[in-house]
Amino acid sequence: MWPAARRSRSRCSACRRRCASPTVPGSTCWWWGGRSRPGERSLVGPLALRTLESLAFDRFVMSIGGVHAEHGWSEFSLDDAAVKQAGLAQAATTIAVADATKLGVRAFSKVADLGAVDAFVTDAAADDPETHPGGPQTLRALRDAGVRVAMI
Repeated sequence: MWPAARRSRSRCSACRRRCASPTVPGSTCWWWGGRSRPGERSLVGPLALRTLESLAFDRFVMSIGGVHAEHGWSEFSLDDAAVKQAGLAQAATTIAVADATKLGVRAFSKVADLGAVDAFVTDAAADDPETHPGGPQTLRALRDAGVRVAMI
């Protein structure tokens, strides 16, 4: 599903997540400056935004607070949403990751429309309407918007 390994520049949206690219020869994972949000360990604020706006990425990997069929990608924090918007604008490819509980969720601050993301990775339970009522409809909307969906 994913392109073959090649030299790339990747950016991850939260410090607690490790980029997979350092395990790929010739790839580099970059971290940027900013204020660390307590409990989240994500980097936000003017320094984070300025840094992101001055760089270009082959791949932007972002966690997300909510993904909704009608309202798109969203976050619970205005600061996190702003950083993710900046990352989206600077990336050739964007991959969103979230567990199935985030499907059908509309969080406080909109990040982007569904089609702004190239691929979405979630857990295999996402299409079970009994445990995740918003899952099947959201997955259909993602696919209709041209987003590649991987359930693992």
